[in-house]
Amino acid sequence: MNKIALLSHCVLNSLCELPQASDAFRKSIVDILLEKKINMVQLPCPELCYQALERVSIEPEAPAAAEYRLYCRELLKPLLHNLEEYRKQEIELVLILGIDTSPSCSAQDPKAIMTGILMEELNKLQISVKNRIDMPVSGDGKAFLEALQEL
Repeated sequence: MNKIALLSHCVLNSLCELPQASDAFRKSIVDILLEKKINMVQLPCPELCYQALERVSIEPEAPAAAEYRLYCRELLKPLLHNLEEYRKQEIELVLILGIDTSPSCSAQDPKAIMTGILMEELNKLQISVKNRIDMPVSGDGKAFLEALQEL
């Protein structure tokens, strides 16, 4: 069966984050997924699209969060259409790779704004995802890379 992973935007494009992630670490992620024959779909960066490169993250409790949620819902529509098409072709969604501590893109924090909306919409479409993992923003990442190896 063919497999796909949804990757937070900055996993593949560290230029959308200041400071940028290590190229060697990003390469390790891509190499593992390629080795496992898991195709990658890059999620949009909601904060970059909504604000700018130099920005302040919008926390779930912030006054701007309601408008930002609507924006994220619209931003995800083309992706959700694509995921429906993948499902029709029996392509399995095996991973959402988020960013640890991100108020928008953590795959494990249920309060993360964009990922939370993504999960709601996947549930509505009856599309399941086997794994949700967050890329660490500090430390050596060894446990994270081991978790990817176990997919």
